[in-house]
Amino acid sequence: MSLQEYYEDSYNMERGRGASELLHEVTTYSKGLFNLVTESKDRFLPNLDWNGLKVLETGAGRGGLGLLLARLGAKVTLVDFSPTALDQAKNIFALEGHEVTTVVGDVTHPDLELNQKYDLIVDSHLLHCLTEDPDRASYYRLITDHLAPGGIFVAETMVHRKKLYIPDGFMFDERNVLWQMFGKWTPVRRILDSLDLERELNEAHFNIVYFYYYGQYGFVPHRSFMDIPAEILPAAVRMVLQNKPE
Repeated sequence: MSLQEYYEDSYNMERGRGASELLHEVTTYSKGLFNLVTESKDRFLPNLDWNGLKVLETGAGRGGLGLLLARLGAKVTLVDFSPTALDQAKNIFALEGHEVTTVVGDVTHPDLELNQKYDLIVDSHLLHCLTEDPDRASYYRLITDHLAPGGIFVAETMVHRKKLYIPDGFMFDERNVLWQMFGKWTPVRRILDSLDLERELNEAHFNIVYFYYYGQYGFVPHRSFMDIPAEILPAAVRMVLQNKPE
C-alpha cells in the first residue's frame, strides 16, 4: 500500500461523519500551525490585510487550517492528493458559508494546475512526508513558482535529534527516512537534521527569513509514538521562506 492509498483509505473510512462533526476536530488540530501562520503574516506581511489575501494550503487534508484563515477573510485554495479529503473540506467550509477552491493533485508533479500566485503558502505538515530528493525538489519549485512578489512560505516540519526512538513496525535508514510496515516496507517520513534541511532550502534558492529549531516540541509521526517521551521524538523546525530577489 502506498502512502497515498493509506490516506485515501483513512478518509474513506470516515465518509459517514458529517461536516458538523468534523468541524471542531479539524480546526482544533490546526490551531498550533494557525498561530505560527498568523504571527508570520503579521511580522513579514504587515502591509497586507487578511481580507482578500490569497492563501494556498498544501497537504491540506480536510482544510482545518484553511478554514481558520478563511474566517479572517483570506481567499483559500486547498491542495491535496486525496479527493475524499477535499470533498469533506468543501462540506466543512460550506457549513460556515465560506468559499474555497480545491485542487486534487500531487505537489511533486510539475503539471499540477495552479493558475495564480499566492501571498501566503502554508505547508500543512507535508514536507516531511516527501521522502525522495526529486519529489522535494519538485515541491520547492512549485512553491517558488507560485509565490507572489514579497510572498511568504510558512512551514513546520520534523527534524532529527541525536536520540530518536523507533518503535516496532518502523525502521530509520541512513538517508533519514522513516519506513513503516504496510504489508511491505513503505517510506513515510523524511526527518532531516536541521542543518541538512537549511542546506536543502538554500540549494532550492529560498531566502530564509525565519528558521527556528523547536527542540522542546515532540512531533508524533504516527499514533504508535503517542506514549513516547517528547525528548526522544522528532523535534521541529518552524520556518518562513521567500523567493530570493532576481
